Formats: sequence, structure tokens, C-alpha cells
Amino acid sequence: MTLLWLVLGSIAWGALVLFLRAYRVWLPYYIVATVGLSYGLILLAGPFLGLETTLAHSVAWTVHILCEWIGIPTRIFRGAPGVLLVLVIEQDVGWTMLRIGVESSGLLELSVLASLLAFYPGWSLPRRMRYLTIGLVATWVANIGRVLLIVVILHYMGKSWLVLAHTYLGKLIFFVCIVAIFWQIITRVSIEDLHERQQDTLRAGRAS
Repeated sequence: MTLLWLVLGSIAWGALVLFLRAYRVWLPYYIVATVGLSYGLILLAGPFLGLETTLAHSVAWTVHILCEWIGIPTRIFRGAPGVLLVLVIEQDVGWTMLRIGVESSGLLELSVLASLLAFYPGWSLPRRMRYLTIGLVATWVANIGRVLLIVVILHYMGKSWLVLAHTYLGKLIFFVCIVAIFWQIITRVSIEDLHERQQDTLRAGRAS
């Protein structure tokens, strides 16, 4: 039943997107298309395609390798109950388990960025693919940096810093990185395009 509703919802969404595009209702078209694709990627790529698990594994193992390089001993255990992976951080007194789960995968941010670029008006397909590749890699790296920051804080400061490191500092740093990535890839480029078009219009006006 759930799969049936997903199929029917996807068909309805696709029909609405095509309708809005055919009649050039651009703003509703862009909003409906991007929101629908973001929701679909999060809903389908996670439980059905296993992308969320793959991303979580890549985050955990990359952070684990980076920690070895900087001298922070960590351990990874597969199949932990209720979580995807558990990253164990050794400390002077005891150890801390960091669960690498849904939130740590970065799937939400990756899906939103992919959707915004997939339907961005006025850009050719090669240009959208180029910026999409750059944006996805940058977002994944930012997520790695967030988790690595949490591990470093826990290793040197202890368990008492868990809430501050994970709930506040980690999320704040990741949010700032995501805003910067979206600005550089979408907003800044759009402003430059608009400025270039205005300059072309002014030059054409002077020439005539």
C-alpha cells in the first residue's frame, strides 16, 4: 500500500511539474519541482536504495581513517542495535560511543542541493551537473568535518562535552558550511549571471 501511494504521488507530482513548465509558470514550477524531488530523494534513497546507509558508512570510515592520521584512536562496530554504525572514541578515562545514523549521513542537505540545481532555470545541463558535483562533494566534506570536530572535542575534552559538541558546535559549524556552499554555488553565481546580463544590455543599448 505504501509503495502504491508513492507511485501515485510521484505520477501526480510529475504531471503537475510538466503542466507548470508547459505553461511557463516558473516560480510555482521551481518550488513544486524542487520540494517534490527533495522529498522523493529522502524518502526513496534512504530505505529503498540504501543511499543513507552508504553515506553513513562513508562518514564513519572516513572519520575513522582521519582520526588515525591525527593520532586519535577510534573503533567502528557494525550492526549495533538501532543504529547504522557506532564510532567508539577512546579517552583517558573510559570511552564514548558516537552513533553514526540518519542525521550524520548528510542525506537531507545533499537532497536539497541536488533538487535546487536539478531544476534551476536558465542553466544548461552540463553547467548544472558541474555545480552539482562540486556541491555534493563540498557538502560531504563539510559533514566529515562536522563529525571529525565532534570526535576531536570528545577525545580531548571528555564526555561532559558531548551535548555541546554534537548539539551546538557541530550543528553550528555544519550549518555555516552549508550556507556558504549554497551561497557560492547558487546565489553568488546567479548574482554574477544577472550582473553580466545587465552589462550586456547596457553595452547593447550604447551600441544602438
